[in-house]
Amino acid sequence: MKLIKDKEFLKNIAYQIDLLNTLGGGVSETYVDIKKYKKGAVIHVSAAGINPESFKVVLNNNQLTLFSVLRSKENPEMGAPMFNRTFMLPPQVDLGRIEAVQENGQLQVRLPYHEGTGQPREIEIKQL
Repeated sequence: MKLIKDKEFLKNIAYQIDLLNTLGGGVSETYVDIKKYKKGAVIHVSAAGINPESFKVVLNNNQLTLFSVLRSKENPEMGAPMFNRTFMLPPQVDLGRIEAVQENGQLQVRLPYHEGTGQPREIEIKQL
């Protein structure tokens, strides 16, 4: 049996096998947890084997999309989607103050509520 001596070929084929293994379920599922607080909510996202820098957060109107793509080191144009989740945000979320941070290898998307949300307010009835 003749061994393959082209190291570049071996390196590329090893990456392709790793990518196919990943797409075939070789990595654990992405974990998403939403915690609600009085002043807002936080979406926690973590995935074993996925670099937190590969996550993207996109806000379009009241629709928040979180996704990650596994990119090839040798060919950055080649990628495979690893995670995609879309959330419809409720009207009490202040869209202008949403922020995403990485902490301890985990992505956190913080969704602050508008000031005064959740507090009852009496509406004055005007006489016409």
